[in-house]
Amino acid sequence: MKTPQKILVRLPNWLGDMVMSYPFLDSLRRTYPEAKITIIAKKGLESLVPYLGDFEEVVPFSKKEFPGLKGVYRFGKNLKKANNYDLFICLPDSFSSAVMGYASGARHRVGYRKELRQWMLTHAINFPAAETHRLEVYRNLLMHYHPNAPIKPVDFLKIKTPEKVFPLPAGKNLVFNVNSNADSRRLPVFKAIEFINHWIETTDYNLILPGHHSEFEYVENIAKLAAHPDRIFNLAGKTTIPELMAVLQQADRMVTTDTGIAHLGNAMGTETVMLLGAADERVTAPIFSENLRMPRVPNLACAPCVRNTCKVGGVPCLTGLDGKELIKSTLK
Repeated sequence: MKTPQKILVRLPNWLGDMVMSYPFLDSLRRTYPEAKITIIAKKGLESLVPYLGDFEEVVPFSKKEFPGLKGVYRFGKNLKKANNYDLFICLPDSFSSAVMGYASGARHRVGYRKELRQWMLTHAINFPAAETHRLEVYRNLLMHYHPNAPIKPVDFLKIKTPEKVFPLPAGKNLVFNVNSNADSRRLPVFKAIEFINHWIETTDYNLILPGHHSEFEYVENIAKLAAHPDRIFNLAGKTTIPELMAVLQQADRMVTTDTGIAHLGNAMGTETVMLLGAADERVTAPIFSENLRMPRVPNLACAPCVRNTCKVGGVPCLTGLDGKELIKSTLK
């Protein structure tokens, strides 16, 4: 088989999934050290890609600019005009992402056999077992195409001089992320305040509350209702991806719901406690086991449900966590 010289990779659309693709990207670069690798990333998340490896080009993709399947096809055709790709690897399992690869004209197109995509792929692979971790799901695509691809441990992500990129308040800082795109993974206001007030009353930590700009009001309401708001800092919508990485790298520790920030902080080497709501940790646990704990409410029949909306109501997998015991163990 001819060694690919121009490789096109479609990354997943979510921050956490992008971080979980890091070991795949590392193996890909080790397998083809001389190849020109172009990365397609969701617009708004493209600034993370340079920290995941050494790539020649990053192309942001926006559904607003290229709507529908026609837009996706047009986006792929534009890529074809710029390069004659030897290999396209499609990490998402959506139909539209396969259309993009097909339109790119890549000689070999690798992806999972799902949603009738196989006719657009030259190497259609059966999806692995349901409990397979996403890290392995992504790397499995490369291993099927190149069985001898090297697999090495990856290093923590790093920001140079993080204190200059985004300075934190003086003293000890704990990042507390209450947000998630899914209701079943978002910490309810009363539970977030319970945690915050105990931290404020029993420790000297500042509380750093991150989030997307769309989550600013939710975070702000929590910050205003908590005790000692002067020690609570709402950063929702105030950081770029590199700035958020700088915040996480400097933080003494992080407590978070199951969302992209959990994966990013873990990859920065931050001591992480990820509160397991609806998630199945076998599939989506952060990729570094060092300094990672994932508490779950014991003996809960509905968990993990892996749903975006709580099917029983009230999110018992999060509200059932013992706040005082969790906080004690977090701060050991």
